[in-house]
Amino acid sequence: MRKQLSYLILIAGLVFTGCQRDFSVNSDGDSGPGRDGSVGIVQQGVPFEIGVGRAVFLDNAELTIEFSLVTEDSRCASNVDCVHPGRAGVLLTLTDHQNVKHQIITHIPGLVSTPYRFNDIIQFQNQRFRLLRLNPYPKAGSATDFEDYLALIEVEAL
Repeated sequence: MRKQLSYLILIAGLVFTGCQRDFSVNSDGDSGPGRDGSVGIVQQGVPFEIGVGRAVFLDNAELTIEFSLVTEDSRCASNVDCVHPGRAGVLLTLTDHQNVKHQIITHIPGLVSTPYRFNDIIQFQNQRFRLLRLNPYPKAGSATDFEDYLALIEVEAL
């Protein structure tokens, strides 16, 4: 818990100070630091996986999407019985073509098959954002470090 709080404070500091890093998408679809300073490109309507602190460029929208942090993860652990399924939320930082940053939070409930397409859709400008999956799924007695999270995101044009 203390390690997660440290990462949360670090990431929040980076988000609010306007620090920006360049990223590219590697062969397995995950984004990672680009050697040439480029930003990886993803397509509208095609789900993509992204790790915490990573970013991609949304083709035809002039928008960079960064998975800034996990805002909550109260999903019911897979190896216990729960009264409530809980939910997970992720903060996405969107940077437009004028380098203006916007932030959205999207959620996914616990105990659902993924990719989950019935959760809330967040609309920003002419795009709809949906969190389809957040891995790893919690297990009782096992903590998840923030850098281990991978989100499956889908962005559709209106």
